[in-house]
This record gives sequence, structure tokens and C-alpha cells, in this order.
Amino acid sequence: MLSLAFYPGYWGWLAWIALVRPIVIFTGLEGRDAFNATYFFGFFFNFFSLYWVGLVSPPGMAAAAFILALYYAIALSLFVRVYHLNQLYGYVLLPLLWVGVEYFRTLTEFAFPWNELGYTQSYFLNILQIVSVISSHGLSFLIVTVNVLLVQIFRTKLSPERRLTSALISIAIVLGAFLYGWVVTPAYPVPGTIPVGLLQGSVPIDVKWDQNNKQASLNIYDSLTQTLSDSAVELYVWPETAAPCYLSFDVWCTKEVGEIAAKSQAHHLVGGLGVDFGAADQYLAYNSCYQFNPDGSLGARYDKVKLVPFAERVPYQDNLPFLKADVLKKVLTFIETYDITWWSDFYGGDSTFLYVFNERYYAALICFESTFPEYVRQYILGGAEFLVGITNDTWFGKSLGTHMHSRIFLTRCVENRCWGARAANSGISYIVDDYGQIRDQLPMEAVAALYGRVGEFRERSVYTEIGDVAGRLSWLITISIAGIFFVKWLLQIIFLRRLR
Repeated sequence: MLSLAFYPGYWGWLAWIALVRPIVIFTGLEGRDAFNATYFFGFFFNFFSLYWVGLVSPPGMAAAAFILALYYAIALSLFVRVYHLNQLYGYVLLPLLWVGVEYFRTLTEFAFPWNELGYTQSYFLNILQIVSVISSHGLSFLIVTVNVLLVQIFRTKLSPERRLTSALISIAIVLGAFLYGWVVTPAYPVPGTIPVGLLQGSVPIDVKWDQNNKQASLNIYDSLTQTLSDSAVELYVWPETAAPCYLSFDVWCTKEVGEIAAKSQAHHLVGGLGVDFGAADQYLAYNSCYQFNPDGSLGARYDKVKLVPFAERVPYQDNLPFLKADVLKKVLTFIETYDITWWSDFYGGDSTFLYVFNERYYAALICFESTFPEYVRQYILGGAEFLVGITNDTWFGKSLGTHMHSRIFLTRCVENRCWGARAANSGISYIVDDYGQIRDQLPMEAVAALYGRVGEFRERSVYTEIGDVAGRLSWLITISIAGIFFVKWLLQIIFLRRLR
């Protein structure tokens, strides 16, 4: 049920009730049984909601399910431990422990914060508006809190008055979030003013990376650009790696893209690969995007900072060289024998970067980067007036992953009260306003261009000003509780040894 809540449409309501039965089960267990049950829950929650990762990298899918399940097993086991010490404290802490885990999933190189509960409400725009105050993690907190309150309704040991109170509070939370959104959402949407063009080439993966088709790929984007030539577009946006080459190194490819930009007499943000050479001529590859100027010259370059663990880069592979693909292929020969998609050896950029055109500043988020609330917030604090998302979700087809990724970008725009323009190779490409309303959109898998206007940035949201208070506080409490139990365990071991 919890996995279904992420599906497109109105399945999101399931998130408000899906944890009720698991909570009841967990509270009836102790020790190893509790850990096994919580790990089982975490594994299949991630498996069912992230199954589509296997379409890109089967090893990545396995790693995601096994590793992410451990996060939930630890947090939920802590809940069970506290619950058996004091039931009230256990129920109060559960939403904090859950959100603490979600926040932790945005940290370290193992970060994969894709299926956080707040995103389940992205199709209910009135409810989603609350993230502009409390962040998506704050919305996750409300969802888990409602589940905890609903559990109280089924506790027959409680008095009817307390059970009724729990039901009324849970209704009040959902209704309050809905009414907040209804009040703050403008009755008459403000139109956009900055003309942009989104190019959706829908080039199949196997076609794009065939070097014999490089010219054909660029011809598609040239044609799409020309379809909008009469629309006074100031910025054309190409998807992630739309230019199938190292634009910082491939002179021919850079010249071809520059000519497309010069013909349109506009700026072009183009996804492509980047390359640098490190010490001893070490080859460093990057997932990058470049802005071309109206005269066709190559402008600024941004290298993707947040890389997908295992799919784009093995976490900490510089510190653990035995995890690099070329080393593992010598041991795990089935990788090449059966042509199994393995991880890439990309390097990450080292900082945020703002592009500028016609005195307009914007942030470019490459694919996975939109899943990091605090990272996106830094762009808005730094002066970004709107967000541009470029991605290649062709790997996922029409699976759940494509829709989840789309709604995550939309949530970032609502959180920071800014407009967004999203260009995906085969969809979903759209322009969204600062309240999450999609103004213009292209059909999935269509070879098409979209002309639209993004709006001007008006004022920072409460979330942008104060940051992810819900996530940080929950994480602090989670590690504090874990630390207390760890110290208690150490003291028990020391005491037992002294007795011996």
C-alpha cells in the first residue's frame, strides 16, 4: 500500500493509512524478531517503489533494496525498543525517527532520497503547499503522525474518548494542510514572462550513444529549435546528455551545437559529457551541461554534483579502489559475459553554479539532483530566479520511476516558491509555476518542442528562509536515541566482562 501511494494519480491517499498495520505488527515484537520484521518491511517497500532502478542497473537495484532497508530497520527497531520502555514515548518518537531516516538518506555518497513519503502528496496540490513552510520532510512527518494517531483508534485498551480524540486530530491535520493550500493558492494564476523553449528529442539510448548517429541526434535538436524560431525564445533547454559527446573536448560536436545556437540567436542550455585530466593524465569524466551564447560560442559549464550511487559512481570508490568497475570485472566475469549494465566512473562537480542570460539567473539541476531539498535551496538563496531540470528518463520508459522523478522536481518548485522548466529526453517535459501547477506539457515519448514562459521570482518561501528544520531536528533526535542505546549496550558489555 505504501508503494502504491507513489503511483501517478490519486493513490497518494494510501500513505495516510498504509503504516497502520505495520506499526501494530512491530509493537507486538521484540529483539531479533522486531529487527527481522522491520528489515523485511524496509526491503519490500524499497523493492516495490524502486523496482525500476533495475531497468538501468540491476546491481544498483539490489544495492538500493538491501542498503536502504537497513536504514528503516534501524529506525523502526529503535521505535520498538522505546515503545517497550514507554508506549507513549515510542509513538511520539516514531514520526521523528522516520523523518530522521529520510533526512539521513540525503547525506553521504550512498544518498538515494527518491521515495520519501512527502512526494506521495504531489498530485494533491492543495496539501502539497505546506512544503513551502515545513519542507517535504515536514509533510512526511505529518503523514507518519496521522498513521500513528490512527493506530490509537484500534487500541481497545484506550478509552473511547482518547480513541475519538486521535481520530479527530488526524482529520484536523489533513484538513488543516488542505485548507492552508486552498487559502494560499492564487485564485487567478499569474502568467509567466520569461520565454523558454523545451526540446524533447526522444532519442533511444542505444541510438544516441552509437557514434555513427551523433549527427542524426544533433539534427533532431536543430529541427526542434527551428520549430520555435518565431517564438522569441530567450533560452532553449536540451535534456541531459542530449549532445552525445564530450562538449568540452569534442571540437566537431561543439561547433555543431554552436551553429544551432547561432541560427536561433538565443541561449541554449545543453546536456552533454565533460572531461578533465587529473594528476598523471588521469581521465576524469563528468555528467555536465553547457550554456551556449547567441553567437554560438561556448559559455559556462556545470558538472553534476550529486551522482546516483552505483549507477553513476560507486560510493567512495577513490577510497575503496577494489569497487571500481574495471577491478570487479576481472573477478565477476559474468558482467561482461552477459552484458550486464554496471556502474559508471563519473566524477562529481564541487559546487553549485548559477547560469545567467539577459540578466536572468537560473539553476540547472541534472537528473537526480532534484531529490536533494537543501541542495536546491542553496541555489535559491544564491540568487536563482527559477529552476531548470534536465534529465534522461528514457532508461525507465513509462515506469513509476519516470513519474516519481517528475513530481520530485515539481515539489522543489513549490518548496521554494519558484517556477521551473523541465526538459526530459522522452518526457515528462513541462513548465510549472511556483504553486506546482503545470502550465504547459509535452506528451511522453513525443519528438516535440514546447514554447512557454516561466514566471519571475517574487519572494522566498518560509522553507527557503529557515531551511529543513523538520529534517534536521528529526535527524538530531534519531542519532541521539541511537547513541543512547549504543552507550547502554557498551556499558552492559563492560559490566558483564567485569563480572567474569
